[in-house]
Amino acid sequence: MSLFSAMRSGVSGLSAQSSRMAAISDNISNSATVGYKRAAVDFSTLVTSPGADSAYSAGGVRSNVHYQMTKDGVIQGTQSATDMAIDGAGFFVVANRATSAAGTPSYALTRAGSFLPDDEGFLRNSAGQYLQGWKLSPDGSLPAVSKTSFDNVQAINVGNLVYGGSKTTQMGFSGNLPAQAAIGATFTTSAPFYDGLGTPRDLTLTWTKNAAANEWTVTATAPGGYTVAGVPATVAFAATGPTAGLPTAALPTITVTSPATPTADTVTLGMGNVTQLNGDYVPQFIADGAKAGRVSTVDVDNTGKLWAIYDNGARQALYQVPVATVMNPDGLEVQDGNTYTLGSDSGSLSLGAGNSGAAGSIAGGALEQSNVDIAEELVSLIETQRAYSSAATIIRTADEMVDETTRLKR
Repeated sequence: MSLFSAMRSGVSGLSAQSSRMAAISDNISNSATVGYKRAAVDFSTLVTSPGADSAYSAGGVRSNVHYQMTKDGVIQGTQSATDMAIDGAGFFVVANRATSAAGTPSYALTRAGSFLPDDEGFLRNSAGQYLQGWKLSPDGSLPAVSKTSFDNVQAINVGNLVYGGSKTTQMGFSGNLPAQAAIGATFTTSAPFYDGLGTPRDLTLTWTKNAAANEWTVTATAPGGYTVAGVPATVAFAATGPTAGLPTAALPTITVTSPATPTADTVTLGMGNVTQLNGDYVPQFIADGAKAGRVSTVDVDNTGKLWAIYDNGARQALYQVPVATVMNPDGLEVQDGNTYTLGSDSGSLSLGAGNSGAAGSIAGGALEQSNVDIAEELVSLIETQRAYSSAATIIRTADEMVDETTRLKR
């Protein structure tokens, strides 16, 4: 009887609208949740075959829930250096445990990038999930890792990082030598460089005006135990023509070598823009290396590389935060804590640096807001309420019609 199918259709309408109401409730409740993806409910018809063209049997409606994974939220800056947001496709990799000592970790994906150090220095979000990354080599390079699984990721720790000092390998000298200086005049400049332990050492460079016109001799003095090669050297300058004041030949390269114990480290001093002009003695040294220091803050670049910033001004790349992408983000399984796990429909996993391939770029010191539009949800709330009431009216009306039919026998 079509009346009973109408009642069943009304019941399916109540169920479908209830699902939509639940999704709207979650969306509104999580409108301020970082990285939350809006839940949407789509409806599809159910058609039953009546067996004859002269009759119609109601089939009802079926609801399907999906999350708008590919719709990005607004990215807003924060005051926390360890906050991160992904501008574009991709997810952060998180785990429910920091180390294997606490048990076998379970991995998941998330867009919620609000990470703060815990009492041990591990970066953890508000859901208790630990940010995962690849540990970089001391020179900042990425070792061989699997980019199709979670095998080589580990919890990122930014606590108690001490910079052991960076030894100096390259130095440079530039400056002007006074053309008006008297024969025998000397000009001396000392510059610090750092050994393998970050200890400052002094290298002294001395220029002496020779008797020959426009000619100087350069010497270098290193700390005790160090050896110096490449000096003394004679440098001549052009007096006339378009190259006046410039060296007439290649400038010398000076090497300073430390004692052989524990290792013989070599510092190379190259000559840059050296001139002989009528003016003041203006020396300038540049050098790499740094003294020992402690981490003052961290910084994340757009590729996801996490840098330690030390109080001595040095920077060191510590971790690579991978961006995870899947073929079908809508196929991910939704879990607690605003996280997702791989599902049968999500497709293959790929891990890589941000701002490369299909992966979006990472914004440090920023968070992605929820992609929920409150105005849209409130309008949908009104529509759902009206649709639910209408479905209830269908049931009530069909019941009255069935009741009227049963009265025919009286």
